[in-house]
Amino acid sequence: MKKLVVLILASLFVANVAAAVVDPDANSMGIYFDMNADTYEFAAAPYAIYPAYVMLTNPDFDAVYGYEFGYEIVGAHTVTGVVLAGTGPIDVGGAPGNHIVGLAGPMATAPATLIATINVFVLDANPISMKLMGASPNSVVGSQAPAVLLAGDEIMSTGLSAGFTEDGAANICAYVNGTGVVATDEVSIDAVKALYR
Repeated sequence: MKKLVVLILASLFVANVAAAVVDPDANSMGIYFDMNADTYEFAAAPYAIYPAYVMLTNPDFDAVYGYEFGYEIVGAHTVTGVVLAGTGPIDVGGAPGNHIVGLAGPMATAPATLIATINVFVLDANPISMKLMGASPNSVVGSQAPAVLLAGDEIMSTGLSAGFTEDGAANICAYVNGTGVVATDEVSIDAVKALYR
C-alpha cells in the first residue's frame, strides 16, 4: 500500500512534458518551437535569438488566402523580427504584435502549417511566456481568436492550442525557460490530502 501511495504522489508532482502531440483539434493556432508544432516549451541560453513559430494545426480546408493574429510576450526579450508566411504577404496590422495579413495567392495547408516566425532575442535565463490571440481589430466581430481568410472571402476564427480563459481571453501557449502547466491547489495538495481521508 505504501508503494502505491508513493507512486501516486510521484505522479502528481512530475513536471509537465515540454512536448505535446500536435493539437488534436481542427483549425487551431498556437506558438511552437519546432516546425512539427509539437514543442511548446524549451530552455534557452541568454543572449541568443530563437525562432517561435505561429502554426495552424489540423486545418480542414486546403488553403488560406490571408490570416490574422496578435501575440503578447512577457519576460526579458526583444523581438528582432517577424517573418510572415505565404506569397507576397501584406500586413496592415499597424502595430508590433498585431498582424492582419493578405496574401497574393493561396497558401496550401498541411497538418502543421507555418503562419509566421517570430524571432525572439532572449536577454536572460528568467521565464518568458507567450500568448497568441486575435488581431485588433478582429475581422470576426466579437472574437478574440486568430482568424484565417478562406476561398470565397470567408473569414473563420480558429481555435487556440492552449484554449481560452473563462472570460474569453487567450491562455499562455508557449514558454521559454518556464513551466508549461502550473499546478493549482485543487489538483495537487487537495489530491494528496484526499488519499488520507
